[in-house]
Amino acid sequence: MGEISKGKYLFNSIIFLFFINSSFAQFIAEAGLNQTICPGDSITIGGVPSAMGGKAPYTYLWSPSTGLSNAASPNPSASPDDFTVYTLTVTDDTGAVQSDAMSITVSYIVYVNAGAGVNFCREASDIIGGSNNVTGLGVGYSWSPAAGLNDSTLPQPVAAPLITTTYTLTATIAGCPPKIDTVVVTVIQPPPINAGSDITIKEGEVAILQASGGYFYEWSPSSILLYFNTANPDAEPIVTTDYYLYGTDKERRCSAKDTMTVFVEANSEIVLYNTFTPNKDGNNDTWYIGNIHKYPRNRLEIYNRNGKLVFKANGYLNNWDGKTFLGEELPAATYFYMLDLGEGAGQFHGTVNIVQ
Repeated sequence: MGEISKGKYLFNSIIFLFFINSSFAQFIAEAGLNQTICPGDSITIGGVPSAMGGKAPYTYLWSPSTGLSNAASPNPSASPDDFTVYTLTVTDDTGAVQSDAMSITVSYIVYVNAGAGVNFCREASDIIGGSNNVTGLGVGYSWSPAAGLNDSTLPQPVAAPLITTTYTLTATIAGCPPKIDTVVVTVIQPPPINAGSDITIKEGEVAILQASGGYFYEWSPSSILLYFNTANPDAEPIVTTDYYLYGTDKERRCSAKDTMTVFVEANSEIVLYNTFTPNKDGNNDTWYIGNIHKYPRNRLEIYNRNGKLVFKANGYLNNWDGKTFLGEELPAATYFYMLDLGEGAGQFHGTVNIVQ
């Protein structure tokens, strides 16, 4: 082959390769670089251009379409509320398909918030701030007011205000505007529990205590009280005693306490009561005689209205439960007693009522 023919053949080969490369350039989709935005901001995504090679024209489809201005645009505006991976699918005129993906990260400050409202009783506490409030991710925290908080710069401080308070959280992070959120801490005030005034009684007498301000009550020490879980229990102390009252409101949300004192003056006189209720409810089930323990040689006899002896005891100690000395239950009625304290200390007689 001559030199001229060789040169012509080489030229034709170059032209052919150029034609092949121009017609069948590599078809690619370009979704663009990964991005980070502030909450509420938007950014244009896609390459410059978003498709190359293959055969134009192209069709575009972004998925998901959430937060996009136009899912069929090569360069839509994106404003997602959370981290999102967008996938671009490009189809050329021959039906060939290529895809690419990019991600948008929303600044961590988007997850920060003041948390749900809390409520508790006065002098209690609780944690405020959302569960995503953490340290070490570049977020700064500032709570206002600082009163009632253990540290107003913590992501989740302990709140212990004495009154209902609205706390405002201002969160900051580099490159984004501050995020402001509020939470209400509701403080439930305790009921105005009042145990009443101090009382002075003589030894052997019963004092009726007077609680107010609550709905449910409990007195202590309960061992020397009748009806200790009511507003008006009977107290029978033989020495001066402090009584403690605990009370709650109707919803049993919060409690409060108070105290009062029953002062007992020394006394040896018998104190006789004319009614008791032997119904086995644990309260006033036996006939109580104040100071009877001071006369261990006493003798007691009980008669019905027909004059029949129904009960008797030597050394009575407040244990008659409305039964005969044979163990039979007596009906509700009025009975007559004769009490001899013994050793010339005195005799008493009168009536006592059994109430069922």
